[in-house]
Parts: sequence; C-alpha cells; structure tokens
Amino acid sequence: MSAWLLSVVGIVSAGVLLDILLPDGDMAKYAKGVFALIVVLVLVSPIASVVSDGSLADALQGATQIETDGAFLDSLDRDREQADEEKVQAALQRAGYETESVNIFAAATQSYSPQRVNVKMQNFGELTDEQKSEIENIVKSAVACEEVRIYG
Repeated sequence: MSAWLLSVVGIVSAGVLLDILLPDGDMAKYAKGVFALIVVLVLVSPIASVVSDGSLADALQGATQIETDGAFLDSLDRDREQADEEKVQAALQRAGYETESVNIFAAATQSYSPQRVNVKMQNFGELTDEQKSEIENIVKSAVACEEVRIYG
C-alpha cells in the first residue's frame, strides 16, 4: 500500500513538472492525454493485483458469510415453548379440565418443532379413556406435536 501511495505521489509530481516544462500547443495536448492515461493506470494498478491473486474474491466471500446467534435462537424457542404451554393450558381449561402443569419438549433442530407434550392432570384417576382421548385431541389441535403423555 505504501509503495502504491508513493507511486501516486511520484506520478502527480512528474505531472506537475511536465505541465511546467511543456510549451503550449498541440504537442502539449497529446502529452497531457498520455500522462492522464498513465495516472489512471497507476491508480488502478492495486485493483488489478488484488483481482489477479484472488484476495478480492476472498474478501468478498468473507464479507458475505452470515453467522447465527445460537443463544438468541434458543431464547426464542424457550419463549415459543412457554407460549405453547400456556395455549394448551387455556384450551384445556376452556374444555373444563384442570391441569397442574404442561411441559413441551421440542426437537433440537434449526426450527422449532414440538415433539412431546406432557400434561399433568389434577384429577387423573377420575378420567375415563374417552376423556383422556379428548384431552389428547385438544392438545394436538392446540400444538402440532407427535406425542401427548397424560399423567396424574
């Protein structure tokens, strides 16, 4: 970088000297045109060297890499689990069932997907098989999950 800057300063100094020494006329126009072309080449030369050795492609590729924030995504999943647990409890209460707790277990994947819902009922011993089936349907309609476990 310092060599390039030194060459830019040198070429500009040479341009000032050329402008002083050249007489006015047609030849001065051509000389200034050639000199302007040389200045452009000197200014562009670092870009050509960066492109030819591949460092520009490496720099651009490194600048476009995206990293995920795992802690933030985990907190979003916990918030979603808590909201779904409250949703299941509310749906069961609307149907007339009292729960002690609802726990959702999600798969450890990139997207939130509940695998199992555990529902602890207050009056588990008094529930019939038909009521347990109804509770399972309520839970599955509130939260799309694969398995529902009901216990007391």
